[in-house]
Amino acid sequence: MTAEALSTRSLAARSLTRVVDGGAYSNVLVSKAAPSSLVDHGLYQRLVYESLRHLPGIDEAIAMATPRKLSRIQPEVLSVLRIGTAEIRYLGRAPHSAVTYGVDAVRDLGKPKAAGFVNGVLRAVSRSVDTPVAADAYLGYPQWMFDRLEQILGDDARAFMEASNLPADTGIRSRDGQERGRTTGIAGASYMVHDDTIATLSQDGSIDVIDPASVAVTNALGVERGDVIVDLAAAPGGKTRILADAAGPSGLVVACDIHQRRLATAVKRSADLAQIRWVLTDARNPPFRAQTFDRVLIDAPCTGLGTLRRRPEIRHKLAPDAPQAYGVLQRDMLVKALDLVRPGGRLVYSVCTVFPEETIDVVAGLGGRADDGLNGISMGDGILLAPHITGTDGMFISIFDR
Repeated sequence: MTAEALSTRSLAARSLTRVVDGGAYSNVLVSKAAPSSLVDHGLYQRLVYESLRHLPGIDEAIAMATPRKLSRIQPEVLSVLRIGTAEIRYLGRAPHSAVTYGVDAVRDLGKPKAAGFVNGVLRAVSRSVDTPVAADAYLGYPQWMFDRLEQILGDDARAFMEASNLPADTGIRSRDGQERGRTTGIAGASYMVHDDTIATLSQDGSIDVIDPASVAVTNALGVERGDVIVDLAAAPGGKTRILADAAGPSGLVVACDIHQRRLATAVKRSADLAQIRWVLTDARNPPFRAQTFDRVLIDAPCTGLGTLRRRPEIRHKLAPDAPQAYGVLQRDMLVKALDLVRPGGRLVYSVCTVFPEETIDVVAGLGGRADDGLNGISMGDGILLAPHITGTDGMFISIFDR
């Protein structure tokens, strides 16, 4: 047992507990994990993400291995069991190693009395590795979500879910005009292998790290130099930066958000772009005169199902009625936003999800259209980019020309 192997699993278990029991975002935890010679970051990320992707099957396998109810197991101990079960059932690693690592990790987490329990459960899990668990029939999704995706996407559903269970490539936007990495079919966006080069290029301002689907959203606005733009739900600011670059120093981007902490982070992120003005406000009641802006972006808050590759826990946290609740909010925001577009201007509505309540139903009857230049799935008055088609996040886009 190496110190690196032990620390990697201990950190993965802590992170899993924070996501499942504490409501933390997995992508934030993974990205902020401090570089360390004692942690294999690639393995740490895989352990966290695979545990979250296959959580129903993992819990079912653990339940088969112990008579103790999972709700009666201490969160840290259960996280160690989940990490170990993910290694055995879904990562194909040697069972005896996963058992040993699990036992030492639970001790490292200050639960030495649970070592025997962890040893016994993980050994039982390893003996049943070839026994199917019912939850795997749904690819790690809750059954209600699996059924709805099949209803919504039809023949594309399984491909969408399988692609959403794979790690996301690192998307970038070139800011200096130089082509880098693997092209995506989306102007200005590409994929690069994640290494120190990305960090260097990002720090010197040559690139922004952002999924190409988000670049497609901003491209759809057709921003011209000198345009006056409002981004109504702007934080954390990735799309705002693209709009500012497109409008240039003679343009103006009014970037809004209702969350003060997120807005403060976005302000720091965009400090190099003087044409951005940040406003703390609610997009349901924007404090601007009608027909003020050349371009309006409403990238609305949503269920986020299109980002499962980087936030796999979303599937376990959503309630079946969540899409409907978001849809009411989104329709209100869109109707208010349309009033802000000047004659001859354009609005783009986007959400990183697939539910009709947040996509087709929100834009219905308001004059939207799909972006003909994108490859995706036609959905009502818009188009859906999807990981199994474009390799991007799932993103619904609808264009409104006034």
